[in-house]
Amino acid sequence: DITERKAMEETARGFGTRFIMQYQNQTPGLLTGLAEDLGKISVGTEMGWGRAAQVAGVSMSKQGVLTAAVKQGLLKGDLPPNRHYPESEQLPVDTSHPASNHLAPFEGHFEPTVELGRKVTAGQRVGWLHDFNRIDDPPLELLAPHDGYIICQAWGAKVIQGQVLTQVGRVLEWAK
Repeated sequence: DITERKAMEETARGFGTRFIMQYQNQTPGLLTGLAEDLGKISVGTEMGWGRAAQVAGVSMSKQGVLTAAVKQGLLKGDLPPNRHYPESEQLPVDTSHPASNHLAPFEGHFEPTVELGRKVTAGQRVGWLHDFNRIDDPPLELLAPHDGYIICQAWGAKVIQGQVLTQVGRVLEWAK
């Protein structure tokens, strides 16, 4: 529903993040998916990095929750100032296609070759996965599946099988 999508995007923009990510809604039990199915404004976020609390993430979270509460009439008062990315620098991105995600096919050590938040083109190398149980094998080369931005990257070098190594978000148009 375009009206619902626009309301969700507007709410998400209140956090001041650089990227507003649209992702799949097929995983059973996602709170955001259940809320969306009920016709509610639904925004989920991961503001930590590697299970860490960082100053920017805490600030964005506080700003976003307060902005949403004021806009939805749950709190009275002025909107908090945006202390992060202005709307002109925010980008909507889509990671709903499974190819957007590089999952580790085996336990190993991840070597990123592109910084988080950088623009990439289809086929560009975004990292390597080294299998330290088979040190004679060449590392697995990870290529961008499409043009977009690196919006997620494994935090630590050591990764487990099935872990997300990178996510490439394809740029979308804002809902109109």
